[in-house]
Amino acid sequence: MPAVYTTLDLAPAVLPDGGGALPGASARPRPEDVDLVVDGRALLHRLDEAEGVDTVSPLAGDLPPALRAEHVRGLLDPDAAETSLTGGRRVIYSCPDCEDLGCGAVTAVVEHDGEDVVWRDFAWQTGPTAAPAREGYPGVGPYRFHRAAYRTALRRLGTEPRPEPRPEPRTEPLAEPPIEPPTEPAPESRPQPRLGPLTRARG
Repeated sequence: MPAVYTTLDLAPAVLPDGGGALPGASARPRPEDVDLVVDGRALLHRLDEAEGVDTVSPLAGDLPPALRAEHVRGLLDPDAAETSLTGGRRVIYSCPDCEDLGCGAVTAVVEHDGEDVVWRDFAWQTGPTAAPAREGYPGVGPYRFHRAAYRTALRRLGTEPRPEPRPEPRTEPLAEPPIEPPTEPAPESRPQPRLGPLTRARG
């Protein structure tokens, strides 16, 4: 059976109750202003509508949870990202006021599967381990993305670290050859008269 793929896009973050988009979200996308859209629907709204969620809603409050730059980098490269979470989990959304996991975060297992990226087992998490059976979001995921399209969408947030510019090699100015003092021409040598053999004076 062929794999079923999920589309991934970005849109201004909007509270599920219609609280409105964050100011400037559509002008210059930033992770904290933007929501993830899977198969044409905002992921925050999907989480809010999950049935049987026995947990504190991550959507309570005046602002939606934040999609932070460091978390997006972890989603782009889940194998290389350093994290305190276990089981291959990555933070999707965190507290809009701080980065403390103790305030709660929406996490999911993010893994590579061949040329695809899969998100599964979404859960509300307040520590290094998650309990999807008790604090999960039934009916949300799993989502399978084409890796190329997935990376293209997330890169639009401009969260990947930029390569350090290589310093230009310093070129020392060429040293000018030392100027030697002018030398006076040697005096012309005059020919000396050749002295013949001494002759005996006649008496």
